Parts: sequence; C-alpha cells; structure tokens
Amino acid sequence: MMQEPPIDRPVDTASGPPPPLMDDPQTTVDHAYADLVAKRHDLGLVAPKRNADETCSPVCTVEDPPAGPSHTAGCAAAAGSAGSTCAATCSAADATCDDAAKICAVAKQQNTEGSFAGRCHEAVATCTAATPLCCRCP
Repeated sequence: MMQEPPIDRPVDTASGPPPPLMDDPQTTVDHAYADLVAKRHDLGLVAPKRNADETCSPVCTVEDPPAGPSHTAGCAAAAGSAGSTCAATCSAADATCDDAAKICAVAKQQNTEGSFAGRCHEAVATCTAATPLCCRCP
C-alpha cells in the first residue's frame, strides 16, 4: 500500500459563514430594499410611516406595486425628457418602482412573512410618491 506524501503547508480553508445565496428571499428583499432607500434619499422623499410587521393569519395581504413612470400613461417627462435633471429623476423613480416590484413579488411568494409584506407596503408608497416627481418634471 502506498503512503500519501505529507502536506508541506496548511491548506487554506474558508472562515466565517458562507455568503448568502442570491436566490434567497431575504437576500433578494434586502438588496432591493437597500437600493430603494438610496433612491428615495436621492429623490428627496421621506420614508413613509412603517406599519408594524403584519401578523399574517393565515396569509398576508400584499399590494401590487404601480407601474413606474416610464410605463404610466400621460407621463410626458418619462417619455423622453431632454433635461439631465429630469432624466435622473425619472431614472430614480423607475428604479424605486422596479425595486417595489421585486420586493412585492417575494412578499407574495412568502405570503406568511409579515416583514416582507411591511417592506412591500413601504416600497409601494415610495414608488407612488416618486412617480409624480418624474411626470411633473419640466
């Protein structure tokens, strides 16, 4: 029987917990929520009053987020505003609505998780507040 050669140096091993999986619902919501908060700050919007996490029995009620400004009928600024300020405003408003859609999609899948429903509600309120900023942009 052949003997294995000794290892000259220690083998590197991972330390700490493994990185979160990108398809993990909590990770998805956390990333979208962090982006939503940043865009809300960029737009100068205040955080909507957050309700306590809903107690879901048997399931949570989850809202449908509105479409972003670029998908809103009659929103002329989103359709092709030439001003860079308006373009940035509309881009940020669209991003908040995209984040709201991601958060609410997870909340619907995880419909017994009150924290997801609460973040969905907050995201919908932010998207709703951001849309007029774009649509009324000169």
